[in-house]
Amino acid sequence: MGKWSNNEIEELKRLYQEKNVPSDQLVKNKDILDSFTDSFNSRIGAEVGFNSEEIADRLFKLRKSGKLPRIRR
Repeated sequence: MGKWSNNEIEELKRLYQEKNVPSDQLVKNKDILDSFTDSFNSRIGAEVGFNSEEIADRLFKLRKSGKLPRIRR
């Protein structure tokens, strides 16, 4: 899809907290990642949307930069 807007990044972080699945588990399980991606695309209302690889990449970058919120398990 391309460049991420600030609103899309914030929505990704909100959904990540709501789903309460650690990022390493999320990106390693295709079914969970695909479901997460579908939920995210529905929330942002994108016609084309992001694919699972783009979502996984953004989650990884957010985690490495310390911007991905911690989840409570």
